[in-house]
Amino acid sequence: MVLLKKTPASLDVRSIRVFGLGQAAIGRSELLEMRLTARPRDPDLLLWLGQTLVAEAWEVRRSAAAEHVSGQRAATFQQILKRASVALRAAIDAAPDDAVPWEVLQWAALGMQKESLEKEFIFDSAVERNPDSFAAHVGRVQVLAPKWSVLELGELVGFGELVAGKAKPGSVLGAVLAYVIAEVYLDVMADGSAAKVRRLTREVGNQREAVLAARDRWWVVDRVAEAPDVAAHGAMAFALKVTGASGAAMEHAALTGGRIETLPWAYTQTTSTGDPLVGFATAVANNMS
Repeated sequence: MVLLKKTPASLDVRSIRVFGLGQAAIGRSELLEMRLTARPRDPDLLLWLGQTLVAEAWEVRRSAAAEHVSGQRAATFQQILKRASVALRAAIDAAPDDAVPWEVLQWAALGMQKESLEKEFIFDSAVERNPDSFAAHVGRVQVLAPKWSVLELGELVGFGELVAGKAKPGSVLGAVLAYVIAEVYLDVMADGSAAKVRRLTREVGNQREAVLAARDRWWVVDRVAEAPDVAAHGAMAFALKVTGASGAAMEHAALTGGRIETLPWAYTQTTSTGDPLVGFATAVANNMS
C-alpha cells in the first residue's frame, strides 16, 4: 500500500506495480476484501483488489484450453470477473483521474465478453487519463485480436501501425506493434490448414520492415528510459524473431535482463509447465533462428 501511494497515477510504473502486486496476491483476494471493511474507499486498495481478482479469474480460465472449459469453470471465471469489475469501478469513483483502474478493467471486460463499444469506451477512458499508457495499448491489442473479436488480422495490424506511427520518437509505444505481430503469428500458427506456410510468409514474414521501423522509432539514441522498456524488449525480441530478423531479436533479448513476461512467450510453449522462460531460453539458445 505504501508503494502504491508513492506512485503518481499518470505513470506507467503504477501499472507495473499493481500488476506485480496482483500476481503476488493470487489466492489471497479475500484478505484484501477484509481490509476494505476498514478502508472501504481507499483507491489503492480497491485497485489492488480489482487487479488481484482479474489475475485469479484468468488463472481459472487458463487452467484449461478454451474448448475444454467446463460450465462450472466458466461460471466461476465470470463470477470472479464481476467482483473485479465492482472493485475497479469503485476505484474509479474514488480516484477519477487514475488511468490504471481503466487499464485493468479492459481485462475484465474482455473476459466478460462486453460489447465492443463498451470495451472501446474503457480504452478511451484510460488513454484520456494517460495518453501514453503502455498497459492500455497492450491490453487493447488483446481486445482487438481475432480470437476475442470479430476483426480481421489486417485490422489488428492497422491498429499497431497507427500506434507506432503516432508514437513520439523514443516512446515505448513504438513497441506496441511487436505485440500485434506476436498475436498475428500465434493466430497463423493455430491454423491447421495447408495454407499455414503461405500465411506465415504473407502475414508475418512480410512485416519485418514494419517491425524494424517501429523498433527504430522507439529505440533511439539518448531516449529517456521508461518503466515498460523491459517488457517491450521481450515482445520486440519475439516479433523480430518470428519475422526473421534474428540478429536484432538477439539484441533485444539481451536487454530483457532475464525478466521474461508471459506475453507473448508463454503462448509458444508445448511443455506441460507453460513457463515462458522455457520458450525464451530455447529461442536464445538457437540464436533466435
